[in-house]
Amino acid sequence: MIALGIALAATCGSPASVHAEDGGAAGVLGGRVVALEALADQRGGADTHLSDIHAAGAVREVQVQDAMTGFNNVSDGALAGSSGMPMLIQNTGNGVLIQNAVILNVEVK
Repeated sequence: MIALGIALAATCGSPASVHAEDGGAAGVLGGRVVALEALADQRGGADTHLSDIHAAGAVREVQVQDAMTGFNNVSDGALAGSSGMPMLIQNTGNGVLIQNAVILNVEVK
């Protein structure tokens, strides 16, 4: 759980900016410590959802010649034994842009 919390804290943005004050005390990981008052509105249980993905891409001037497409089959048990959050992206075309994004909301009680 601690590793998950650290990973989420390192990769997720916050709805309001929180910065360590200049000259703050050194934390466990070597960074400056954020004051408790600055974190008061950012604590768990605040029911804050940060579900915002901005994916933008473009495919221009694609030329595909003598390319073959195939069947796109996923057999039973293809994801058996997988852990985490398995994801399967399929494409049978040529000269395409595939964008994938996931929002994972985690609630720890």
